[in-house]
Amino acid sequence: MDPPRLYSHRPSSPTSSITTRSSFESRHKSPLSISSSAEYESSRTSEDSSFSNSNGKHDLLASRSPIPPTPAPAGKRMVTEPIVPMFSRYGAGGEGRQQTQQTTLVIPPRLSKGPPSPTSPRRRTYAPRVPGEGFKKLPEEILLVVLGELKKLHLNTGSLSCPTCWMRDLMNLGLSCKKWWMASRIALYEDIQLTGCDSVLHTKKKYKMKYGTRLTLLRRTLRARPDYAEYTKSLKVPAMPDAAKSKKEQDEYLDLVASLIMACPNLERLPGFYPTYNHEFSRFVNALATRTKLVERVWVINPSPFQRQHRFKLSDNSQDILPTLAPGPLMPEQCIDLITYHRNWNNLQTLVVHCNPGGTIDSPLFTDIFWSLPTLENLHISGFPAAAFNDSTLLALPPLKSLRLENLPGITDEGLSTYAAPRRADALTSLTLISIPLVSLQVLSRLFSHLKSLTHFTISQPYPPILPDAGEIFLHPYLANRNLEYLHWEFANADDNQATEIMAKSIQFRGFPSLRTIRAPTDHEGSLQRLCRPRERIELPADRYRNMALSRRPSPQRSQTTPVMPSPTRSTFSLGHGPNSSISSNYVKSPTRSTFSLNLDRSSRTSDDSTYGNKPVSLATARRMAQQRIDVASTQPQFHIIVWDEFGVFVERFAVGGFIGTIQSKISYTLKPDVDGSDEAIFGVEGLLDGGDEVTPKDGCTGNWNLMAGVYEKGKTGGEKKGKDKWWHTERGRWREIPLEKLF
Repeated sequence: MDPPRLYSHRPSSPTSSITTRSSFESRHKSPLSISSSAEYESSRTSEDSSFSNSNGKHDLLASRSPIPPTPAPAGKRMVTEPIVPMFSRYGAGGEGRQQTQQTTLVIPPRLSKGPPSPTSPRRRTYAPRVPGEGFKKLPEEILLVVLGELKKLHLNTGSLSCPTCWMRDLMNLGLSCKKWWMASRIALYEDIQLTGCDSVLHTKKKYKMKYGTRLTLLRRTLRARPDYAEYTKSLKVPAMPDAAKSKKEQDEYLDLVASLIMACPNLERLPGFYPTYNHEFSRFVNALATRTKLVERVWVINPSPFQRQHRFKLSDNSQDILPTLAPGPLMPEQCIDLITYHRNWNNLQTLVVHCNPGGTIDSPLFTDIFWSLPTLENLHISGFPAAAFNDSTLLALPPLKSLRLENLPGITDEGLSTYAAPRRADALTSLTLISIPLVSLQVLSRLFSHLKSLTHFTISQPYPPILPDAGEIFLHPYLANRNLEYLHWEFANADDNQATEIMAKSIQFRGFPSLRTIRAPTDHEGSLQRLCRPRERIELPADRYRNMALSRRPSPQRSQTTPVMPSPTRSTFSLGHGPNSSISSNYVKSPTRSTFSLNLDRSSRTSDDSTYGNKPVSLATARRMAQQRIDVASTQPQFHIIVWDEFGVFVERFAVGGFIGTIQSKISYTLKPDVDGSDEAIFGVEGLLDGGDEVTPKDGCTGNWNLMAGVYEKGKTGGEKKGKDKWWHTERGRWREIPLEKLF
């Protein structure tokens, strides 16, 4: 075999060689390259010389000597000594065969342990962090979130603390450092809550005042620091003190509250304090009228001393109904004052208007008030006579998101049917009808079909709506709404169950595909409960203990559908509003104007007839009835599973399917109230005006839940007393705010 031919390099001009080398050297080289430009030049020169002086194969192979590896410890290989494959032109094993040799990578200067070169970048040196430097860099928004969680721990339902303890902890936290004070003052003045009575030490010894000590001090602070007053958005003032017995003292207290309101330019809410309005000038009403950022307002209308009461009947055909007293129209200056109060409320979103017996607002005045509020979304109207709020007033309402109509005898089926016309209530998402004389089931069907955006619907009245002329339904669903998610269904009359059966069939035939929650206290037969998800227990432990406490009392014989023990608490349709049936001074319900006594073409029976048959059902009784249906269903399984062993001997038997409900259903059956701890399913205006635990505190808070915060130094007298002064305060009720959204 002939040896391979060798060709010598063609001579090139010096200029071309210099250009070639300079272009190669100008290329970017990696810091981990095998050789520098000088080494590359030397290797190139040696290679050229080997080609020029070679005479044969052996001379060529001998001229290529491997690079000696860097010495390393025995048995170890340096990190910079990778195994790099080397290719020789003619190996011993054949042409182009790969031969593995060990080569050494040159360590860059910046990775070596020696001193850095002058051209290498200098390494940054960081000073040690000062304690607390990271906390100073935290944004204020994060600190406000932390303070929001602290507020929940103090004021949530079930907490042993109170607003006084919460504000005390905020103040102590703000005194720890300037960073916390910047955030805690926002949380402290943004939502001010002053509940309960003033301290006896302040009222009798220090300030010599009967009441209003904290309000006076707060007013002084807000006037001296307008920057703090700008934070205030919600202000809770104490209820009318017991020391203010005369009308003059009560007016003085209202004037004090009015001066405090005037010191808060950005006030949005005044929760828990709703004095009555009798169409006379009041500094309190005028102060609220000047707050341009107010978002909610509650009116409690009392009769005016200048109004006359007129006696009239609802209709000529109703011979068995006693005449009722209706107030006369308002005076022109009273109408002007009332509408002027609403002119500055361009941000008002929620309006609650309740009328006590004898009070009124003219129907045209209602229309002017509604259309003077451009951002009105939630409206609650209750207790007005037929002459004040009727179908014409209902049809004049602006577009709303939530509407609640309660105890309004002027509303008829025709008005509700017309109100559900397209474009009038397209944005309505919540509709509540309480004690409204809704007679026809067709009107209810029209409401469901035309209110496309409706998600929450509540109806509660003594008689259920019926079909006209005793008609029958052959096609279901008769009632349908594709967006409805929540349904409260309550009719006190247990004898007529037709409307409930129609609603159950409508749900069964997919008339309400988005329905998720049903609350039906008067579901006596369990028709709606069978369409919901099965529940093992719906009764609360307090219901059982309540029935056990009343088990010793004699009870009359009842039907099988009613529980053995009656409910000792009030109900939605009862006239009493407290444990002793005491009625609040702000809320008075007129039995002569109740819609339950109306003659709705059913029979000639009066409201005091013993055979009326529409006794209300409280939530405790409704839960007991629902639990009885669950217990009965558990004793009637749908099928049995019997297990035998391999010898045919009986082993065990399982009863399966003993429940009431539908497993595939997405609807939950609930009997919980709107407000936790209440026995009334629907939260009403009477619960908003009675004052709650603030007026009648039950085991009020004195700060003793923080008893361990006191420092007791052993061996020193007075240490325990000194620790008690840090957390003790005057006993005050644990007031919990009930938002107005609970009404809708």
